[in-house]
Amino acid sequence: MWSQNLARYLRKLDREKFNLVGMKHTNLRSEVVQILMPSKTEQSPADLEAHSSYLTSGSSLVLCLQRENAVKKLLDLLGPEDPKEAQAINQFFWRALHGHSPVQNGFYEGLCGATYSDLEEKEVGPVTADSAAHFLGIHKKRRLVKRENKPQFSLLDPKQTQTLEKPRLVGLYQATCLILLEATHQVAGQLPPYLALLEQLISMGFLLTGTQLTRMTKSQARHVSKILSTTTKKEESIMCSQLLKGSCLVLAAERDNAVVSFTTLLSCSSGQKQAGLENVIPRLLYPKTEKQAEELLCWLFDFLTCESIYQIENQAP
Repeated sequence: MWSQNLARYLRKLDREKFNLVGMKHTNLRSEVVQILMPSKTEQSPADLEAHSSYLTSGSSLVLCLQRENAVKKLLDLLGPEDPKEAQAINQFFWRALHGHSPVQNGFYEGLCGATYSDLEEKEVGPVTADSAAHFLGIHKKRRLVKRENKPQFSLLDPKQTQTLEKPRLVGLYQATCLILLEATHQVAGQLPPYLALLEQLISMGFLLTGTQLTRMTKSQARHVSKILSTTTKKEESIMCSQLLKGSCLVLAAERDNAVVSFTTLLSCSSGQKQAGLENVIPRLLYPKTEKQAEELLCWLFDFLTCESIYQIENQAP
């Protein structure tokens, strides 16, 4: 499951001088899957079908990365498409560590050579003005509901299923929406702010069920400020200006008391705080009530991952 390993791999990518410029969880369509197909599968329709079935069976995380010689460097980190071949060459290749078969090989790099404008067209990059208007038109017709069926866990690492199937305090279990301002603004010599936040959330027992790195439009920023502001118009205006300063990392996260006790959970001293977290907290926006959390989740996300016990449902007109 990508959410459990996300911070670890983003840290490795940062160490290798990659810049994160786009991130979004998505349900891949069959036409997009064809772009990601390894070249070898062109010789076998059965392999092509296996890859397509696997990649469309659940949510995937798409990263847009930049650096000098980014394509070659990423391929050097991933290793061969077959995990067994990767293990034979170098046990530290990422596919050697996390792949299980040529199909479930952990990572697909089919978009790694695209330009940033290409990625925006494929809806991997920041949310566009058109999609913002789309959200503004339908958010009131959505609601957050609990799934009737038990969440299905990713097949990426079968061993993780035991870890993820923890007892949940159903009456206290909540989903929240977090917004990190200027998420990619990195001070020399320090970790990116998104990394400190993700590592802290995972250490606090949160399950990430949605993510997108986006530049908000004015209409988006105004609406988010309206949802979160509880005092004056001045506070709402200040918050709106902050949301427009740079890229925002928007996260859907779940655990018991995720909303009502988030401030306490974040400041509690029972666990080790991640380095750089003191610089992250002042630029973190989050809901104080479940109503605010539901509004943000239903407005900023089309859907949550299959690991979530919640789903975003369209209401009847």
